[in-house]
Amino acid sequence: MRPLPHPNAIPVMQPVFDRAFAAHRDGRLDDAERGYRATLDGNPTHVDALHLLGVLRHQQGQHAEAAALVRRAVNLRPEDAALQLNLGNALKALGQIDDAIEQFRNALTLAPSFPMAHYNLGNAYASQGRHEDAADAFERSLRLQPQDASSHNNLGNALHALGRHTEAIASFRRALELRPGHAGALNNMGMALNALNRADEAIPCFQAALAAEPRFVAAHFNLANTFDATGRHAEAVRSFEAALTFQPNLPPAIYGMGNALAALGRHEQALPYLERSVGLDPQFALAWLSLGNAHQALGAPARAVRAFDQALRVRPDLASAHMNRALAWLTLRDFARGLPEYEWRLQTVAQPVMQTLPRWHGEPIAQRTLLIHAEQGFGDTLQFVRFVPLAAQRAARVVLEVQPQLLPLLAPAAQAWRVTLIAQGAPRPAADLQCPLLSLPLALGTSYDTIPGRTPYLDVPPAYGRKWRGSLGGHAKRKIGIAWSGRIQQNETRSMPLAALEPLFALDGIDWIVLQPDLSADERAALDAHPRAASIHRFDARIGDFADTAAIIERLDAVVSIDTSIAHLAGALRKPLWLMLPFAADWRWFDGDTRSPWYPGATLVRQPRPGAWGEVVDAVASELRKG
Repeated sequence: MRPLPHPNAIPVMQPVFDRAFAAHRDGRLDDAERGYRATLDGNPTHVDALHLLGVLRHQQGQHAEAAALVRRAVNLRPEDAALQLNLGNALKALGQIDDAIEQFRNALTLAPSFPMAHYNLGNAYASQGRHEDAADAFERSLRLQPQDASSHNNLGNALHALGRHTEAIASFRRALELRPGHAGALNNMGMALNALNRADEAIPCFQAALAAEPRFVAAHFNLANTFDATGRHAEAVRSFEAALTFQPNLPPAIYGMGNALAALGRHEQALPYLERSVGLDPQFALAWLSLGNAHQALGAPARAVRAFDQALRVRPDLASAHMNRALAWLTLRDFARGLPEYEWRLQTVAQPVMQTLPRWHGEPIAQRTLLIHAEQGFGDTLQFVRFVPLAAQRAARVVLEVQPQLLPLLAPAAQAWRVTLIAQGAPRPAADLQCPLLSLPLALGTSYDTIPGRTPYLDVPPAYGRKWRGSLGGHAKRKIGIAWSGRIQQNETRSMPLAALEPLFALDGIDWIVLQPDLSADERAALDAHPRAASIHRFDARIGDFADTAAIIERLDAVVSIDTSIAHLAGALRKPLWLMLPFAADWRWFDGDTRSPWYPGATLVRQPRPGAWGEVVDAVASELRKG
């Protein structure tokens, strides 16, 4: 709401009113208010004094009084479109949007070519989420004032809200042509570009908005979110910090900061932000979920469970909270609650669940065929395949479907178990029921105390044993397998840099056999140039599948590995294993123990704190020195 050009005042009060109007125009609001009130004392029906005093009170944030004053003016001069417009502005400021829309429409009935009425009507519609109506109003405004940057910008916002992002970008570009450096249009264009997955173009828009307006909180926040979504978490932290500098209690920025810190593995620093986030909004389920994840990453599964409970109180169908609560319960050895909850993984993993066959729940099926299908990674299959012979005792026939790379390795065991083995992607034999492999512990009623821990439960196929006989080379007394990196996933903690293994490679009397087949070019170059390269052996492309790896492991004295499929393979073959674990290890290694109920031949060596691989490697080296 702003003062209009000088109105026609009633002559008797003209000098007083003129001085008030001049003061208003110059920004001397106290002088203006005194003049308007003096005018009204002399003539309570002075329309322009009522109107402009209302405008002044609106400028001062006194919207209720503004509306009352302008309404008196409207009642005295109902045919004046400008009065209708400013009454609408005051009502909109009071949150009375429907009444404001009525006034803007009244203004347009009186003056159909009144561009500000179209513009303000568009803003009112937008505040109600009526974006189609808002776009129409802004387009009408632009037909009357095509050079108005604000109308182009707000039309772009309406089009963006309607999902018409390309058209929105065109509107923002036009706004910027008319008003270069328009911070709002730059920020809005960045949001539209993000909606089109064009983050590389969005980031410069937010940065340009901030160059024009350094305290623009929304632009700082949007830039931070874009950095975070594109994996640039450290830059996201800096941008969230900037947003919070200017608006310390902005809930989305507090939550975003916690998530960005967690993505960097800085979970302890993330905790206060996530706790503030749920404190500000206890109904924010995703913040409770993130808080639980941070507790889990800090090795506090009981606290994690409490946070996941709160997330599920707010959103009972939040699959990731169910899934992560299951992992926390299982870490705590609570199979009674953890295994049923673990079924929620089937709602969160990308692999589709078979829908054509009914689910098997562990009941005897003496006349029927059961299809058990592998899921997740190679290590999961190698670990949980131990349950297949137990399931086979309850079914007439079992078909086991696994990853093709595991087929040669599992073939002897499947034959011994009288199970039909097939590869994923191959035609499936007819079956009556199905069960995902990692659901077998639930179907079989497994508890922590009844984990089937007998090893070995896998054997090397004879042909592969013959293939690798005499192939390991080296002259040292001991041959030990090594694996330091597995499949890299988001927020991965189960991988260490090759350089961290130096205390192991420095040990005398050991030939190291590299068991992981996939090495980076940098890792190959580092191994080739290593001072002890003669005692570090690798086979690269000669390892074709897991049966090759098993045949190599069979000829070793021991294996040292991070938590990857090679560790599970060594455990299943009952080869002595030093398993190097991150601080918050996967649930299947539980918490605290140095022994594993899954693999009696394994020694678990855990990080004493997040990221402390050096101490883990030193501990393994110390054990190996003992011989």
